[in-house]
Amino acid sequence: MTTRIPNYMLLTPPSGGGSLPGVVAVTGFTMTEINAALASAGAGGTVYFPPGNYTVAGLTASYANQRWWCAPGAKFKKADSNTAAMIALSASGLVIEGGDWDANRSGAPATAVTIDGTDMDFTMIGATVHGGTSWGVAIDNGLVRVEDCYFYNFAYAVLIWRATNKLAGKYRVAPTVRGNRIDRQTGYTSSAGIIIRSVGTAGYHQGAQVENNRIWMPVSEVYDNVAIEITEGIKPRIDGNLVEGGRIAFSLGAAIGGTVTGNMANAVGDYVVELASACSNCSVTGNSGTGLFLGITGTGGCVITSGGNGNVVVGNRIGQGFPNVVYQDSSSAAASPSNLITSNA
Repeated sequence: MTTRIPNYMLLTPPSGGGSLPGVVAVTGFTMTEINAALASAGAGGTVYFPPGNYTVAGLTASYANQRWWCAPGAKFKKADSNTAAMIALSASGLVIEGGDWDANRSGAPATAVTIDGTDMDFTMIGATVHGGTSWGVAIDNGLVRVEDCYFYNFAYAVLIWRATNKLAGKYRVAPTVRGNRIDRQTGYTSSAGIIIRSVGTAGYHQGAQVENNRIWMPVSEVYDNVAIEITEGIKPRIDGNLVEGGRIAFSLGAAIGGTVTGNMANAVGDYVVELASACSNCSVTGNSGTGLFLGITGTGGCVITSGGNGNVVVGNRIGQGFPNVVYQDSSSAAASPSNLITSNA
């Protein structure tokens, strides 16, 4: 049974009197009404966006651990000519559930990220996000979770997350990116679909989970046309994803103890799985993929470079359309301990 919650049951700014304490309904579609609701809900509160068309400019998450609960039919569009991020995170812990978020690529073409924050935790679930002139979700260091969303028409990666330092001497917990649909074929300028990396020193982050996403990349030999790219991390996991197109489907760089397991890729230009920049003790198992010779002959289903060592590449079906099922450069072939490569086709 579905229970409908009428607006009169919700609190309305400045205090209201509804029967759901802490849930504040936005009463109009401009920044004035939105900001009033955000302030009324305050830290830890929930803001309910009824169906309708909202125009946003300077939309800022200013209250810690706030939840923005968007009804079906709640549509947000960045104002024409606005040059700011569509959502700026100035407080940590924002959770967005639902909503159609249009960054207005044609009307607000200035290069600005869609969701921007540093040292801010952020969660987005079940949203549609599109029309970005630059990056999508662009956050440094925060605890990030993006699930069950649909991203399309972005110039650059829909998620770029960077660890720029350690947290109290400990590794940063890398993002969870799960169950999303990502279409980079429309509006592609450059960059990967998903980027998770360290800046400055390898090993700042650990435990990245990129699972069960469906990613469409353009068919081109652009260097950074990579569906999923995780670098300088410890124990990242790429599991159960499907990629169509791209130069490279799944890339680990300078990773320690990472896994690339049970993924599928079709019509990939250069190679399906990359273990670059001396990856060590990583496991590549149970993946399947096919090549598509673009411009230059693809290198191999899996490629190990720069002295990668102790890696296991076993039981993959990634050789179709490539001259090599698994290719390792001379430094990786001579590395100790050697890489275990067997039962691939």
